[in-house]
Amino acid sequence: MRNILLIIVCGVLVTSSGDRHSTLSPASATELAPVTAKNQQKNPAQEKVSQFMQAKLDSSKEVLEGMMTEDFQQIQKGAQKLIDMSNATQWQVVEGPVFAQQSAEFRNAAKELQNYAKKKNIDGVSLSYLHLTMTCIACHKQIKKTAVVMR
Repeated sequence: MRNILLIIVCGVLVTSSGDRHSTLSPASATELAPVTAKNQQKNPAQEKVSQFMQAKLDSSKEVLEGMMTEDFQQIQKGAQKLIDMSNATQWQVVEGPVFAQQSAEFRNAAKELQNYAKKKNIDGVSLSYLHLTMTCIACHKQIKKTAVVMR
């Protein structure tokens, strides 16, 4: 069971980190060119959010590496960074009860991850990491919906 979960998590991460533009037709790629140019001109606030989210991703990768090597100290350290980041003001990209609930769920998943790492329970760590990842995906989907509505 543990190996299956680890394979699933790795597969999700590998397939979601691939180059999205590689499957686009030439016409679609041309349509995306203005969007790419627009994204390169980020204002300072957007740049700070991007850097913060990159640091969050790095901490998540630290947890994943710890899982692959069964380094429970590394898992705990990465989980603590995620918990600390979720309490930071930079985390509050969107205000409101939905985002507050998603943040609380993320924190709870990170704490659960940390607790299983303290118990050296790799199966619990694996499931908690999957839950943590799903909270990220759900939040990003919600933020994208909010951005579309605000436009």
